[in-house]
Amino acid sequence: MEATLSPPKVIEITNKKNNVTYLYEDQHYWDPHKKQTRHKRRCIGKLDRVTGQRVYNPAYREKISRQEDTGMQVIPTFTSPGLARLQDYVQQHCRPIQELASLLGPDATDRLLHLAWFLLCNRRPLSFALFWEQGKSGLHQGPADLQAVRELLRLLDVELLRTWQAKLTQGGQKYAVFDLCAIASYENHNPYLQYGYNRDSEALEQNTIVLLTTYERFHPISFQILPGTMLDCRTVDETLSFLDANDASILMLNRRFFSLSRIEQLLQQNRSFLFRVPTRQGWLDELIASNRQAIETGIGLVDSQKRNIRSLRLLAPFFGNQSLYVHLFYDELWRTNQRENLFSLLGRCKRELETGQHVEEHARLYETYFRVRKRSKALHHVQLASDPVQRFEASHAGFWALVTNTELSSQEALDMYEKRNAFERRFDNLMNFEDCQNLQVQSPQYFLGRVFLQLISETIRAVLHEALEGSGLSVEEVLFSLSDLRNVSFSEQGTCYCGRLTSVQKKVNELLHLGLET
Repeated sequence: MEATLSPPKVIEITNKKNNVTYLYEDQHYWDPHKKQTRHKRRCIGKLDRVTGQRVYNPAYREKISRQEDTGMQVIPTFTSPGLARLQDYVQQHCRPIQELASLLGPDATDRLLHLAWFLLCNRRPLSFALFWEQGKSGLHQGPADLQAVRELLRLLDVELLRTWQAKLTQGGQKYAVFDLCAIASYENHNPYLQYGYNRDSEALEQNTIVLLTTYERFHPISFQILPGTMLDCRTVDETLSFLDANDASILMLNRRFFSLSRIEQLLQQNRSFLFRVPTRQGWLDELIASNRQAIETGIGLVDSQKRNIRSLRLLAPFFGNQSLYVHLFYDELWRTNQRENLFSLLGRCKRELETGQHVEEHARLYETYFRVRKRSKALHHVQLASDPVQRFEASHAGFWALVTNTELSSQEALDMYEKRNAFERRFDNLMNFEDCQNLQVQSPQYFLGRVFLQLISETIRAVLHEALEGSGLSVEEVLFSLSDLRNVSFSEQGTCYCGRLTSVQKKVNELLHLGLET
């Protein structure tokens, strides 16, 4: 008996080897022997890498042409009911989005939300949002072209940010304030950018984004862009004033801003803070060495990646009679990975020394671990000068620390800092090359709008994260699953084929009362 095929639909599949997204005509059917749904597919084209538009092959274009000549329904209409219902849910339960709509009006808000949801669902340049889910029934309708995107970004200015922030900060609640990654740029006409530190050690102009969130739920509220890596105490005061953060707010800064003098100044100002301590601090090495066994057998915590982290909270003296809490952490998996990476690196260094092909970045490792005797111009005899195993075991690899003047437990401090890091990872690739080239968002009139748009996207994420709390589902898992749900309709025939709900889709449907049906 021949299997009954479903109506054809066009799907996109990306080849991981060449990073090309191919188009397939897909039809599914039930296999009675294997007791499962099977798929019949044929390649009909690919996505253009630059424009994101679909490019069909000649055979498929000829087929479409023949069908058009005979008056047949050529391409069915697709809808995304899962994503549409999720967008409706956020619209109803997200006060910041409602306030944004009251300021900008429904039309502009709808187009901006299309861009924000694209950023949430995809790690691709913003220009690709023009081709993402466009025309799907029930979804936010996006801008028509790149110029329309630029015009939307220009709407997201400082005045709008301040007004929006004022609506969200009524009530005197406690906030969290933290710095995000310094974003480097090749653009030289942006007043937000100045030279300073960046992790890749590139001599590029950059900025620091300071983010304001709620203390309990880490819902983003506002931000400020600082030129370069300016974040001295005077700048902190000005930033907190700009963000309307009260004295009860906690300041969470990365290790690049850590110094004992800065901590002393913050204490004098009665500021609450949580710092990541950089490595190679003499006092920290002594603290770890004297408490190493206690840390390694300390209280077990769980981080965001479900890894077991050992911890120890100490009250350590600073500045005479002033004491601060130091949270010492030990990550055994991290230490194991560091050990493997070191030995792999030493193996490369040995080969480099033997062949005379030195790498400048490895000079310290050459000097520390190896002794070289020349045999000929092209070959050298290389021996270990010290025992790497012994040196590593004596090191503090896998240990790290947070210092604070608050009563946070080690678990609370770890959770807060990991939430900060999660924001940093998502903002890290904010200004990608494609955005700079196609949208010119590094220009001053668009730069702030692009960051603002990211903030809106993070606001949506926060609402979803809170709604999914305790369900065992991540925001990414839900977005992927609901985006994959498709309905196909043939208007001329008056028929509609609805996708069957997966276990994840059923769970989200029941949890959020989305009203999805099959």
